[in-house]
Amino acid sequence: MKDTQLFESNRTAWNEALEYHQKARGNSLQSGFSKPDFTTFERDCDAVLIKKLDEIGLCGKTIAQMPCNNGRELLSLMRFGAKEAVGFDISDSAIEEARRLAAISGLNARFERVNILDLARSEDHEQRESPDLGGLNVQNYDNCFDFIYVSEGSLQWFPDLDAYFSVIRRVLKQNGTLLVFEMHPFAYFFENGFESERPDFETLTPYFEKGPYHYENGLDYIGGERYETKDGYWFMHTLSDILNAMLRNGIALQSFEEYNLEMANNAATKLMDKFPLSYILTGGRAAR
Repeated sequence: MKDTQLFESNRTAWNEALEYHQKARGNSLQSGFSKPDFTTFERDCDAVLIKKLDEIGLCGKTIAQMPCNNGRELLSLMRFGAKEAVGFDISDSAIEEARRLAAISGLNARFERVNILDLARSEDHEQRESPDLGGLNVQNYDNCFDFIYVSEGSLQWFPDLDAYFSVIRRVLKQNGTLLVFEMHPFAYFFENGFESERPDFETLTPYFEKGPYHYENGLDYIGGERYETKDGYWFMHTLSDILNAMLRNGIALQSFEEYNLEMANNAATKLMDKFPLSYILTGGRAAR
């Protein structure tokens, strides 16, 4: 499958999934973001994220999330004092919901429906018109962001991490900070139907086999409803894949911490707290 076909398949899969997510959540996000102190960082695992955000400091900064899903995390990051925010995601439905939530919150955040790998470069010298932004010209985002956030379940959707991190470096300011708060590659062992109460080790995802893999029962990690889908392909990236892709593309590692904190509402991992299930890394643009 060509990358263009793969990304369109994932776009379709996430548009479909958002319908289930919205049904499961009801109007909880709309109600929440109407309140000035609302945040979605309320899980047990978010305590380590909040501590790291306090260390970094977001006051007065221009921030981004890549990808951003429905914007709930980016809007929550704005509560830490950021000046402005931009979210990028491939899903039409996710971006539509993000814009509605931004309007309700009154926060200075906007959202662009785009494949992150297609973000324009400054050397293209060509203004793009985006129907997603009412036909306005989209600025290029080179050297734009003081802080970029990558959350759980993001990296798995990019087959080529070199391409992904090359974009991240390009849009990050020279003294900016990248923060990745992700599921540990170990947690992805359990993404293909492994049941901890009835373990069948044949269902574990092979650590060194990239894939692609497919969620046959859908992507409703909010309500847990199973539905048949033919779209949506993800990839197994080892820890060395992730770190080396960063380093090859000019992102210097600043800190790295592993945790036994479950992130993805996966029942299989909730009994696995003896293992690494999540991590936080920070990085910045290395001098070239």
